[in-house]
Amino acid sequence: MALGVVATLVVFGAAVATLDVRADPGPQARPGAAGPAATASRPARQVLLAAAQGLDDVGSARLRFDREGPAGRGSAEGTLSWGAADAADLRVTDASGPSLLRMVDGVCYLGRDGAAGRRQADRAEVESLDPGGAGAGGYAGGWLTALVSNPGGRLHLVALAGRLSEVGPATEGGVVATHYRGSATVAALFGADQNLTPERRAVVLAYYQQQGVESLDYDIWIGEGDQLLRLRESASGRAGTEVTSTVVSEPGVAFEVRAPGPAGPAGPSSAG
Repeated sequence: MALGVVATLVVFGAAVATLDVRADPGPQARPGAAGPAATASRPARQVLLAAAQGLDDVGSARLRFDREGPAGRGSAEGTLSWGAADAADLRVTDASGPSLLRMVDGVCYLGRDGAAGRRQADRAEVESLDPGGAGAGGYAGGWLTALVSNPGGRLHLVALAGRLSEVGPATEGGVVATHYRGSATVAALFGADQNLTPERRAVVLAYYQQQGVESLDYDIWIGEGDQLLRLRESASGRAGTEVTSTVVSEPGVAFEVRAPGPAGPAGPSSAG
């Protein structure tokens, strides 16, 4: 399954979207704190649905993505908001080198450092910015889509369509958590996604069929207050297994992102 390849630079500097979606993110788990007994005592499906709803409620977070598979590695890090304010400020790195992916008012801008010009697309068509998405109707495995999507959305689908189990207490990033596992067929998982049009769902399913991927496996770490800490997806196909990990921190974070101007230097970025 090919990694998304990032190309061309975006020059940032025009409109500014200032986001202050700092809702109460709920209690934060602390290193050394007592385990989340209330989480562990409830059914896995209930916990995962509560964690997904919590992300819907706070509206933003700082995210770290890592992807590794037969075609190589990719990563991204920065801030993302969803719901009422669709915005992103992410630094992406893969075999092509570093790039910037930003989203303002649902419009995505992708570009490589040190070049001129920009590429842009609506959020729903962000995969079209990925040269690796030439097959299966332009779908590139959802790498770019994942970068600009609320991670609670995928968690919600896993909770609805997956076979779930609780592994037990764990430590994730120095924080006490409960570790869950889930598995769902590709058809069931994307069949539960009401945000996909029938046409787009057909494209996604065709992509996974071409790759020989029949099901997706998940490891999920939930901290105190039903906070999603990390979600790891494993997809095994003909070429091998690809693993994508999403780490969530600072729920409700406020940040500022600039849309690209016609020319000029890149604007300040909150991506770290």
